[in-house]
Amino acid sequence: MWLIIDKPVGFSSFQVVAAVRKKTGVKKVGHAGTLDPFASGVLVVAVGREFTRLIDTVQSAEKEYLVRLVFGIETETFDPEGKITAIDTKISTNSDVAQFISDPSFQNRILHEFIGNINQFPPRFSAKKINGVPMYSLARAQKDFEVKPNRVTISELRIVRVRNTSFPSLDLYVRCGKGTYIRSLVRDLARKLNTVAFAQLLVRTRVGNYRIGDAITLEQLCG
Repeated sequence: MWLIIDKPVGFSSFQVVAAVRKKTGVKKVGHAGTLDPFASGVLVVAVGREFTRLIDTVQSAEKEYLVRLVFGIETETFDPEGKITAIDTKISTNSDVAQFISDPSFQNRILHEFIGNINQFPPRFSAKKINGVPMYSLARAQKDFEVKPNRVTISELRIVRVRNTSFPSLDLYVRCGKGTYIRSLVRDLARKLNTVAFAQLLVRTRVGNYRIGDAITLEQLCG
């Protein structure tokens, strides 16, 4: 069977799979697409060999996200869990970025460049493997390695809300294909604006036909 879990913040996808395995008593359990621990939302879990064999089909499905970008601060992981590596002090002394991302020209001039089939470099702190080793393990060990781009598809980007705070933030809706790293999108959008940013929060709202409204929480599952 398929279980649609609303993964909570702070849990890894592996921890969710372990909880499902413990609850169901089924050994063969897997998930169709990793969500980072800081992220929440739809995690499709396959229970039983009949369904784990179909994981690739679900993993290839289109996905939707809501991400909050905070401009002016960058972390090594491009999310709240990494140490801060850069601060753009100019952001906190003027509102140029906030004004620009509130302007329709931002969507027309900048967001449009990321729609379609694009080359995207995964974050160094990601689960993508090099010679069987996750890149985050190499990065934590401070090993040198080459990050190669992936060809990904972003179908739609839409501004949901702009917050004009000391470090302006932007809530962005993303509809994309398999293999897209939202943290990389955040990094690249900021660089287009000659600044830095990190993803403060990330919610996956859809995987294929499965939406967050269809999901159950771990608390509901485990009682």
